[in-house]
Amino acid sequence: MVKKRNWFGRIFEGIMLASTVIGHWIIFYFIFVTACKDQAEAARLTLALPSEWKLWENIQYVMTFNNGLFVKSFWNSLRLTVCSIAILVFTSAMTAFILQRKRGWISKVSDKLIIAGLIVPASVIPTYWVLSLLGIANTLTGLTLVEVATLFPFAVMMYKGFIATLPRELDEAAVIDGCGSVRLFFRIIFPLLKPITMAVIILRSIVVYNDFQNPQYFMSGSDSQTVQLCVYLFKSSFTSHYGRLMAAVIIVSVPLLLLYIFLNKHIMEGMTIGAVKG
Repeated sequence: MVKKRNWFGRIFEGIMLASTVIGHWIIFYFIFVTACKDQAEAARLTLALPSEWKLWENIQYVMTFNNGLFVKSFWNSLRLTVCSIAILVFTSAMTAFILQRKRGWISKVSDKLIIAGLIVPASVIPTYWVLSLLGIANTLTGLTLVEVATLFPFAVMMYKGFIATLPRELDEAAVIDGCGSVRLFFRIIFPLLKPITMAVIILRSIVVYNDFQNPQYFMSGSDSQTVQLCVYLFKSSFTSHYGRLMAAVIIVSVPLLLLYIFLNKHIMEGMTIGAVKG
């Protein structure tokens, strides 16, 4: 029997819901309104509507800033995100499948190392030293490997929980039909991982695309900087012109907004199924 909530609980729930909605949407409203103002009005940092709408002018300035530096940085961030997530999805899915299906001391040790990767932070100086030895320091290739290594433990744990819900009879039936290990994974198992794959893509794309720390450490002085570093340069270039700064923030937010709109329905499906067993 479900117990009905009293009036106090309903009022409290309504207040918390309204506070959450207002607290989140007022930020988006402030960013948009500020991006539509000229330098003088934007410097006041108020919620008032602009007397003259300057959104398109601010966006044009951002796109042409410093000979198209923002556009180049934007393209670098998209390349970094796509390449990092593609490598992460395939490597973590294959690793999780092997660790989940093959039991033994190697799998147990690997599990402990992966969990340690979730806890122990990466050391900057040794990592940069290794990238220098490989000849990929201050490059998008090196930064891509850093992003994959950083996100790998979390993705493996998510995939392991989901793969645990898939019956082993699928593997046995595929092997009887003549499937090898590679064909078994890519033809049978991987298509079934679509829900958790979508969740990994969305959650980890946000982390890579918005990452400021790793590009700051491993791309210092590089021409292939990411868009987050470029936005930081906007702040230092014209501190008082918040209209152009907020216009840059709006442009940066568009890819993640589109990603969420098209793939959001898969997030909860993938995470809840993977949490059932593991």
